Amino acid sequence: MALLIAILCGTVGALAAFILTRHLGAGTLVAIGSSGATFLGVTSTVKCIQEKLGVL
Repeated sequence: MALLIAILCGTVGALAAFILTRHLGAGTLVAIGSSGATFLGVTSTVKCIQEKLGVL
């Protein structure tokens, strides 16, 4: 369940990054790359926080 929460947080972050970069005028590939990097960063951060809290 904790990993699912981390993945969902990463998905929300990636969607927000995609929308923001497209709104600011970036190309489609740049927006996809930015959202992919954001997904990995947010998911890793949430997973690390969960490990520190003892949830995982």
